[in-house]
Amino acid sequence: MFRRLASSLPKDPVYPADLTGLGYFINAKDEIRSTENPKAYFKYFITKNQRHNDAQREAMNGAVRKIVSDRLEHLGLQKIRLPLGATEKEPNLPIFISSNLKSKRRVVILFYEHTQDIGVFAHRIIGGKGGLDAGSAVDFVKYIQSQHTSPDNADAPGIILANMGQLRWWRRGKTAVTQTSWYALPQKSSVENPYRFDDERNVIPGNHDSEQHVNYMFNHVVAELVDPAAKLDILGVSDGAVKVSTFLEDPDNFKIWGPRVSAFAAVATWYHASEIKNVDFASWFLDRGRAFLISPEPAGTFLSGPEGTKRIQACGCPIFSLAEPYYSETMLPKGYKTILNWFYDVASDPNYANPKFERIDIGGESDDEPGWDPNDGVAFDVEASEHGEGVKGAVETGFVEPEEDGRAKLQ
Repeated sequence: MFRRLASSLPKDPVYPADLTGLGYFINAKDEIRSTENPKAYFKYFITKNQRHNDAQREAMNGAVRKIVSDRLEHLGLQKIRLPLGATEKEPNLPIFISSNLKSKRRVVILFYEHTQDIGVFAHRIIGGKGGLDAGSAVDFVKYIQSQHTSPDNADAPGIILANMGQLRWWRRGKTAVTQTSWYALPQKSSVENPYRFDDERNVIPGNHDSEQHVNYMFNHVVAELVDPAAKLDILGVSDGAVKVSTFLEDPDNFKIWGPRVSAFAAVATWYHASEIKNVDFASWFLDRGRAFLISPEPAGTFLSGPEGTKRIQACGCPIFSLAEPYYSETMLPKGYKTILNWFYDVASDPNYANPKFERIDIGGESDDEPGWDPNDGVAFDVEASEHGEGVKGAVETGFVEPEEDGRAKLQ
């Protein structure tokens, strides 16, 4: 029998966690391009060896994390550790909050996908067409900071960016990582199995999983760092939307937080209306909640009522499009203005309730199948909003008639 000594195993690949060292730069469009070929974006498949590809990708992700973090801090956000009061060497994970959070009268809280690093929305945008600001929370934060808290309060809303993804504690590196980063951590050789996850040593107190993290964000971060009189606008994406829905649906939680949450936007959610057992939450969600699902239709287009259709799940609230037909991770980068403008509309009316929407599609095979012909009039409902763009933000019950050039005009 023969065995191979550890010293003879292939070395684990190491790549520098900065753009220059990886052979990339940021061009005038804020896009990451190859130094050798400025027309080329980030290339994952540099070899047939997956370990090398993963190690290079993790190095690129590390460089992106640093850039995004620096830009968010430059915008006035403060990075703090959870659990609150944890030291740098103790198990902790970072979140971002407005540096003057305590003075804010309205706060937007984002619970993003559980697969991404803090502040990162979509690597397919960051590492491709669109660039760093568009594919991360940077443009999202800028837009919030350009808004008013309400018509009678010109101060910008506060911001909290939760961290649903980096819930694994890497002890040797003294940092919180995502599941993707966990598989790319440095090893003794390039043929080692991934590190075994220890349920005690590799977890962060109070934030063992995304469900606990949502609970900690509400009952500790918001409870201790936000003015009790401030209203909360909650935005959840994918797993973030589901976990927030589950949290608020709990009668004990809703009794405490229901009066404080002004609006809840659930993006790419798979939480079904049949799961709602709390009648108080169901009634509130119908008036103050909106779901946004994958659809090729323009951002803000009404898709279905709370009961859903044959092709659209029932969410328990009105359902809209964000103009993304394929990927859940690119929904928020494409449609965050639609959601944030709705938050402002809710903040502008203390007695706000979702209007009653009705959608009528002409030309489809069934009532719930769109069939839009630019030469025909199409009756459908869209939301009334001073921030509306064209027919996407028109009136509650409107009729759209095509002009001679084929564009729709509102009647």
